[in-house]
Amino acid sequence: MHHEYKQFIHLFKDGQFDDIYHQMTDSCKSHYSMDTFHHEASSFHHGIRRYRLINEMVLNGNRYVLWSDFRKEKLLSVQFNRVNQIESIQMTVSSSSKETNLSTKNKYHLPFKEQWFVVSEGANVGMYLHEPIRKKRDGYDFLKTKDLQPYSRRKIGIDGSYAFGEQVLSPLDGTVYQVVDGLTDEPNTDHPFGNHVIIQHSNDEYSLLAHLENDSIGVNVGDTVKTKQLIGRCGRSGNTPEPRLHMRVMNHPDVDSATALPIRWKGRLRPVRGKVVTSREEEGWSYGIAALDFSELLLYIVQAIPRLFFRFFG
Repeated sequence: MHHEYKQFIHLFKDGQFDDIYHQMTDSCKSHYSMDTFHHEASSFHHGIRRYRLINEMVLNGNRYVLWSDFRKEKLLSVQFNRVNQIESIQMTVSSSSKETNLSTKNKYHLPFKEQWFVVSEGANVGMYLHEPIRKKRDGYDFLKTKDLQPYSRRKIGIDGSYAFGEQVLSPLDGTVYQVVDGLTDEPNTDHPFGNHVIIQHSNDEYSLLAHLENDSIGVNVGDTVKTKQLIGRCGRSGNTPEPRLHMRVMNHPDVDSATALPIRWKGRLRPVRGKVVTSREEEGWSYGIAALDFSELLLYIVQAIPRLFFRFFG
């Protein structure tokens, strides 16, 4: 029997770890024996009286849920599949109270056009799927989706990806510092960022645009680039399960030693995991207004006119 995902946190809080273990997929169980999971879960839960829901996201039939204690020092992230089995579970003890990273001095634009889905974001502890530690965590993963699906059912493989081949743009004026290209569009754990570009900006900040399509990068080291200039196209190179775009801003161009900085965005931009962002938010539009279809807006105005007439003259 698989419990509904909403029951999970109650089972966890009540210490019913054996029930939770039996709800895991075989792949998830391969990371824990039952005794090990019971020990780690008990240790993690110690001292917590209540959990609060931080974020919930549904993508491609999978549900990603994040809970924390009220101090946000302990984070519990769980992925459920379509039949409520647990595909993955991550228990993280954060040192967020001691983190003092400053945000970027520059304000950045989205590195794409139109609307994209935020898969991961590092501004909030525990919402970033790439790295659990702050030094690497303040980055974003974006997917282009339709009805929360990253692939079209009419095409097979990466050709059916809504993100694959989409334009990737420079988020700010700068100078190209590093270019890596020539990696095939398939998972590659030896080169986790795949094909990527690092751009040097003012105030000694460096943006990283990663998982680009093979042979799509159109800039070279030393090139001066302008905001929204075409850099390359979204691909599936590097350590990524599907075509997506990864962006982070760092205090140093060496990704292994650099600290990723919380990004300050232009306009009303507030990318949050599980939400859609659009470049119109950079211009001060809210997403709700930006997403309105013109015909829907016209219909709303037409329907409002009689109400206004009777209100003032009826």
